[in-house]
Amino acid sequence: MRTRTTDRLVGIVRQALQSGPVAQGELLLAVNQAGFRTDLSGLWDLCHTHGLADLNDGRWIPRGWAPPSTPSSHAERPQIPDQLTARESATRESWRAAADGAIRALSEELSAVTRRRTETDVPLVGGRVMGTVADRKLMRFEAQSDVGTAEGTSGLLVLPEMQLNAEVISVFGTVVTLALPAETPPVREARLRLDLSWLLNLQSKRLHQLRNGATGFNPDAALAVLSRDSAPPMLPPLPPLQKHEASMLSLAQRDAVKRCLTPEVTWLWGPPGTGKTTTIGAFVDVLIERGQKVLLSAPTNAAVDVLVEAVLKRRPDLATDGGTLVRLGQPARGNRDEWHGQKVLVDQIAASRGSQLAAERKDLGRELVTLRHGLDQLRRQRGVLSEEDLAERDRLDREIAKREPRVADLDRQLLELRREICTKAQVVAATAHQVMLQTLEGITFDVIILDEASMTTAALAMVVAGAGAGHTIIAGDFRQLPPVAVADTPAARQWLHQSAFEKSGIARAVQEGRKPARLAALTEQHRMRPAIGEVVSAAFYRENPLTPGPGIKTRARDSKAWWTTGDLVMLDTSGLAARTARKQGGSSRYNLMHAQLIGALMASATTRTRNLAAITPFAAQARLLESLLDEFGQPAWDASTVHRFQGGERDIVVYDTVDTGYGVSKLHPWFTDDDPESAGPRLLNVAASRAKDHLVVVGAFQQLHRSGSSADPMWRFFAHLKDRAESLPWEEVVEGAGEALELVRPDDVLSRLEEDIREAESLEIWLAAGSSADLPNLLPALRSVERASDDVEPITIWVEPDREGFLPVEALHVRRAGVNVRACTPIIESSAVIGDVVWSASRSLLDPNPGVVLRTVNKPFADLVNRTQRRKKSDAAPGTGQRGEDCGRCRRPLVRQEIPRRGIPMVVYECLSCDRPRRAR
Repeated sequence: MRTRTTDRLVGIVRQALQSGPVAQGELLLAVNQAGFRTDLSGLWDLCHTHGLADLNDGRWIPRGWAPPSTPSSHAERPQIPDQLTARESATRESWRAAADGAIRALSEELSAVTRRRTETDVPLVGGRVMGTVADRKLMRFEAQSDVGTAEGTSGLLVLPEMQLNAEVISVFGTVVTLALPAETPPVREARLRLDLSWLLNLQSKRLHQLRNGATGFNPDAALAVLSRDSAPPMLPPLPPLQKHEASMLSLAQRDAVKRCLTPEVTWLWGPPGTGKTTTIGAFVDVLIERGQKVLLSAPTNAAVDVLVEAVLKRRPDLATDGGTLVRLGQPARGNRDEWHGQKVLVDQIAASRGSQLAAERKDLGRELVTLRHGLDQLRRQRGVLSEEDLAERDRLDREIAKREPRVADLDRQLLELRREICTKAQVVAATAHQVMLQTLEGITFDVIILDEASMTTAALAMVVAGAGAGHTIIAGDFRQLPPVAVADTPAARQWLHQSAFEKSGIARAVQEGRKPARLAALTEQHRMRPAIGEVVSAAFYRENPLTPGPGIKTRARDSKAWWTTGDLVMLDTSGLAARTARKQGGSSRYNLMHAQLIGALMASATTRTRNLAAITPFAAQARLLESLLDEFGQPAWDASTVHRFQGGERDIVVYDTVDTGYGVSKLHPWFTDDDPESAGPRLLNVAASRAKDHLVVVGAFQQLHRSGSSADPMWRFFAHLKDRAESLPWEEVVEGAGEALELVRPDDVLSRLEEDIREAESLEIWLAAGSSADLPNLLPALRSVERASDDVEPITIWVEPDREGFLPVEALHVRRAGVNVRACTPIIESSAVIGDVVWSASRSLLDPNPGVVLRTVNKPFADLVNRTQRRKKSDAAPGTGQRGEDCGRCRRPLVRQEIPRRGIPMVVYECLSCDRPRRAR
């Protein structure tokens, strides 16, 4: 648990490290002089846990700090300050100011991240090997909690007998793909230990190096992507493209390619379905013909893969073992090690050219794993080591020390080989973070293309652009998802919350009706049916209206369901009073009734739907929807958050808004902030524009669409939807669900609950505020549930007490009969998980009038609902499956209070009448 003492100690250490590295003894002295008693071990734990610094040769090196690089010019001739021209001097000062601003923002973001532990362990299950690329094994797992980190992050795969270096290649919903050492054994379960500050430190370190200039880095090019558009209102006519260069392009795409050929910064605005990626592929084709060296970059591995495939679609001849086009890092899906039958991955090419080096490195890696495993086993032994054990420890230390220098030398040689491959290649594809790694350091490009730039921070876009000569294409859609950052400081808002589109004023100019001269805007969309395209255009692209491309209206429909009665469908849950709740231990929201209804839609579409996606802005709800997919066995069906699904498309998209105003009564700012540039409209835009043929929106529209104006894109979207969409009553969804979903009549609730309880081995019930008059009637069934363990209660019933801490009479009666009834406040859920059955109700489930009651039988869904809602044991408060305690004074039950603090509940366990709180996180 983070305490005030820890916060003060972290602040003292951070202040001591403010000016750079500090000797180990000096830092310990500074801490002790501040009145804190700790030793070297405690200091190491503090710095490591909170991501403050790393110990190297007796000195603490601040995370993200790096000595400045020696400045050099393209001619490799150093200049002294008084030899600089006025323009060069101004550029140097502007660049230093920009670098300092970005470094400050990254430092503040790092502070925000390290207010909690910078390390997190994510449980992984279902591990399977996807393939081997050079000296790395690709494995895919199902994450049992939020991964919460960006692609490219380094971490550790923690196994019972060893820990292995891992890189996060991709995260799709709960599916995470890792690149691991080739010697990694096949495992089904593991833990992924992530350092959440790693990428921040990488950026900060690189900016420190570049601040005073570095070989191959162009400050002018870096600053150009942040500068206001100063081009004349009318640009000179652009030369026409050759016939083969313009093939398969629309008129707008041809004009965009011509605009991009201008050797300066061009902004390529590609709304959904307008063929931005196709345009980039054609542009790269022209650049290759002209012999220019190109960097293709994007913030995620998936986006980089899409760019590579777009280029190879026009130029399959580039996928040769000669390395004309190369892809740095690993593909997102783990199965793209060969495009068009040829190898393009840098690691694959390096392994082929340096096969002996790679083989030796692989063998030494396996030997080191075995030796370190031997050391781990000795460490786990209790008591004093025997003479034989001490001798074995010394031998293992010697063997490890003997191999490590050779491993470091082989790594250096393989790095140089990768650098050589990238230097000689004409087209290099890499994520924005990979541009900062040693492999590409100092390599310059004629043209830089940064795609999905709206999701890339201004700070990172600046560094990527600096790898070029000033001919830069910033491509993306600033009406879709923005960068994500935690810190809310002026510097963070300027450099991390904004993309280059906002920082340069491009987005603001478009909003104000001033189209920038360097902006190439695509308008003809080829994805959405006209009705879907119209609502998206009217809500989010009024300044740049989208038009349907040829063939959209007559395109065959590959996916059908009885409930896709129109291109636009509204499933209004306003009258259902479906409850919104928060995942235990977090702030992400979910809605059981919505998930049950969407599961019913899926069940009734199984044999008639080719592909489908259920998407939502909330990660907790996305996991619930994903658990419902298991029983359908449809590989082309997806459930995901909006963030993870940007760039995707499906025939049918079901968008779950989750929020209803019931349970969690305050709507999320995504639905109430009327700023057109806020996150809410962007999320809704991405969600709606993923649909090709049918868009189904699930929401409580009386709450989501109350008041507003035509200036608010959210209001425009819902107004257009209510005017144009087909209505789908939730009652019809239940009727068409068959056995997938049951609407239980109030008179049948008790009997059906009794049946489920008698069949169950364990159960948990959450009774919201209201009457629980029917609870005693369940007592015979509850007594039939057998205890499987002395340590775990098979039954937990959560009941909300009154303000004085008294339980309702009915709950008290059942508690005195020996059933594990626990007091908790507030309880915003009204549900039960009984074995493989999930129940939900709009009012208290055991009220004589429980409102609407839904029942779903689905084991994966029930398991995940249980994990989502179950109360965890804290330092003071017992959780699910544990008995509660009574107050020692008044004998009332101690109450588990869940008090929201910064979006995450703080647990207080106390007697509401006379006990002082014993607080725990």
